[in-house]
Amino acid sequence: MSDYPLLTSNTITLRQFDYFVNAVQLGSLSAAARRFGITPSAMSQQIDALETSLGRKVFDPRSRRSRLTKFGREFFAQASDVVESARQAMAMGQTFGDGVMTVGTTPTIAQKLLPPLIYRMRHERNIDSIEVRAFTDLRELNATLEEGALDLAVGPLEQSGSRVVHCFGEEELVVVCHPSQRSSFDGSWKQLVEAPWIRCGSNSDLTDTVSREAGRAGVHVRFAVRAPDVTTALSLVEHGVGVALVPKMALHGSARLLSIIRLSRPIRRELTVHARDKSMHVEKFLEVITDSELVRKFGAAGLLDIRRPEPEVAHRTPVPVGPLPS
Repeated sequence: MSDYPLLTSNTITLRQFDYFVNAVQLGSLSAAARRFGITPSAMSQQIDALETSLGRKVFDPRSRRSRLTKFGREFFAQASDVVESARQAMAMGQTFGDGVMTVGTTPTIAQKLLPPLIYRMRHERNIDSIEVRAFTDLRELNATLEEGALDLAVGPLEQSGSRVVHCFGEEELVVVCHPSQRSSFDGSWKQLVEAPWIRCGSNSDLTDTVSREAGRAGVHVRFAVRAPDVTTALSLVEHGVGVALVPKMALHGSARLLSIIRLSRPIRRELTVHARDKSMHVEKFLEVITDSELVRKFGAAGLLDIRRPEPEVAHRTPVPVGPLPS
């Protein structure tokens, strides 16, 4: 710990840090002043006060404050971290809950996979309060995790800056249609593009996957209807509106009149748990989701494809498994 107190007669304020970082990121003091709704003169005065407190120049005086000094470049790296840490700390006021574990995931995983996991978290790991937040846009899910508003995220997530990443299985994506339309398709994309497609959400990863797979086959998919989520898309398919790409687990326990079109090239993707830090909540969740008995039941129910050796976990006395979706 430093022997020098941060607070002195020439105290540097967090606002000055924020002004300086934004001025560098936006390229000028004028642009930063507009962002904060102040005059360029007021912005300049705050930078003057910052340089006075530091005892060094952060901007080269000869550049009209458009170029950093060598010290300024080093200080900017440190100041950026300070500003980001302050933002995360302030965000805790809105997102922090005493003893609440917040899990972000997709609507399908929230409905099909999380219930038995939450059952175990509550009854075996003594987590009394759990909040589940569903995201149709994986980019938004990732961003929310990075902002610190979630303890962990579960789903087909891409690589991120998360310190904790654990793959627990794979899911298969399937194309579904009304039973009366099944004979019209042989599983090739050249035939599938002739059908009207139902798009799941405005920024859905499922839509991106459809476009990518069709592109590989050299064809273009025509989206006729946009549904807000997978559940609505399945209802539209059931009424003969069109076809849709959905997670196979979304069909588990469903009594809908639907047919699966077997694709010539099956689509599978990894399901992972991401967390920024390995907190107590995260550790307990990982203990539950790596339990061999539960993983086996997920696989037997067709909810997951287990294609890799199960991670080693500490031996525990067998305990009752929470109910799986029927």
